[in-house]
Amino acid sequence: MKLFIKQVLAVIVGLFATFAIGLVVLTSATDVASAPVESGAILVIDLSGDISDRGLSPTALEMAQGASTPLQLRQVLRAIKDAASDDKITGIFMHGSPSGYGWAASRELHHAFLDFRDSKKPIYAWFAEIDEITYYFGATASQLWSAPFGSFQYDGFAAEISYYGNLLEKLGVNVQVSKVGKYKSAVEPFTLSEMSDANREQTSNFLGDLFDICLDESSAARGIESAVLSEIVNGKSTIKSPGAQTLGLIDGVLYFDQVLDQLAAVAPSENGFVQTSLEDYISAQDLSNESTNSKNTIALVYAEGSIYDGRGSEGIAGDTVAQQLRELRNDDEIGAVVLRVNSGGGSASASEYILREVELLRTAGKPVVVSMGNVAASGGYWIASRADKILVQPNTITGSIGVFGMFPEMSGLLDKVGVKVHTVKTGPFADAMSINRPRNQQELAAIQEFIDEIYDAFIERVASGRGLDEETVRDIAQGRVWSGIDAIDLGLVDGIGGIDDAAKIAAKIAGMDNWELREPGSETPDFIDSVINSFFEDSESEDLAKLQLLSNALPTIPRLGASNGVYALLPFSFSIK
Repeated sequence: MKLFIKQVLAVIVGLFATFAIGLVVLTSATDVASAPVESGAILVIDLSGDISDRGLSPTALEMAQGASTPLQLRQVLRAIKDAASDDKITGIFMHGSPSGYGWAASRELHHAFLDFRDSKKPIYAWFAEIDEITYYFGATASQLWSAPFGSFQYDGFAAEISYYGNLLEKLGVNVQVSKVGKYKSAVEPFTLSEMSDANREQTSNFLGDLFDICLDESSAARGIESAVLSEIVNGKSTIKSPGAQTLGLIDGVLYFDQVLDQLAAVAPSENGFVQTSLEDYISAQDLSNESTNSKNTIALVYAEGSIYDGRGSEGIAGDTVAQQLRELRNDDEIGAVVLRVNSGGGSASASEYILREVELLRTAGKPVVVSMGNVAASGGYWIASRADKILVQPNTITGSIGVFGMFPEMSGLLDKVGVKVHTVKTGPFADAMSINRPRNQQELAAIQEFIDEIYDAFIERVASGRGLDEETVRDIAQGRVWSGIDAIDLGLVDGIGGIDDAAKIAAKIAGMDNWELREPGSETPDFIDSVINSFFEDSESEDLAKLQLLSNALPTIPRLGASNGVYALLPFSFSIK
């Protein structure tokens, strides 16, 4: 009892401490107004900062621990666009080491920089080391510099997938699988010791498309022949900065202090050069979400992360997103919806729940146009399949129309460590989902029948939504992943574009002449609510957080959250290097 009381008191003290710290954080955040933009300023963009589609703010506890807020991709794109016509901004300086952007998001930024350069304002860029992603951005610069002892590494893309089949066998862990789709490879890392031919084929195809887009657009932006980069890929792969300058890949080799001198000569000030950071510039812009009080409002809804059943603030919680769409359907101010999807999928049941609300929105006369981000595959494609229109980037990863169920059992491991499990049950299948024994053939047959039915439903939704016959969809489905450019050719999506393009199409379908795009519910959350939510997440979120910790240990373990164990999920987890 004494221990319980001590624990309760500790929680209370912790709550008060967090409120106090959070109040200081909140006060300091609200007291510091964004600095005004000086005339002649250079917009400084540190590409090392986090950028995401939704740009979620950290919780109060995370703020107290010093967490930063990821910038929202749409706000960054708008800031670059506004800077092009802003008389106070004379140019852009980019630096840093971009990571985790995703190639579709990077393409949107790449083209935003090109549009800025077309405004006749210069872009300056400096990177200590240059690789594919930094050169993809740096190639848009009017002046591109690198460090004296830096390297120019252009060796192509590699997708690394870890396989745990042998490890699990040694541990005595068996993973039983039910799936549909020749290319549905999500289960491979847990059942095989090496990549299947089908998985290697699809990976090679879409990875080649992504790299070709990167290489061709980098070459075009820099104004060089793509063969120059291809020769590096197939030759040394890495050259020193002076060698890159000799080939015309960069404009100069400078220390960072020399770069600052160059910028000071362009925009001189008493303390170096006149500048404003991207964060300050975004804060200074008018990015309000004011309602027009009319049906000429297009709502922007984000579906970013793994799809799972229930409610939650992280990822794509089926109940939460469905409720949001339902509220928009009943909101007279909303005339159309843009759904931004950036997800490799997840729970099939949660995906269907969200798709149902997309259909009801359309039935209510409110068009839904999907803008796909870095990836919109499996469940991510499921929720988009019946939208009025679907837009992608050429390097968006999409498709993966397939379903699987994965059921681990550890009876072998239990035997190894001397653990015996005895079960008492009132029905023959009451423990069918237990991890302590393998499923028998009758149980696996029932699971496979269920998964086959879900796959057929997935095919039907795609066929009816895209205006294709079911046999055609079956030919291009099979759990196969496609690049955005292939998805256009196959009829899975309608064309290339981002969020603003999707909004224009939605407005046209809805017959809107004057309209605005806003994000419902994007207002800053109440501070006290955010603190409380930091401590009292719902059970689904807690379970998912535990699974996420496990995925940090084994990177290919998906963030699972389906109540029935059936998933429409990207065929594999991979990293492109």
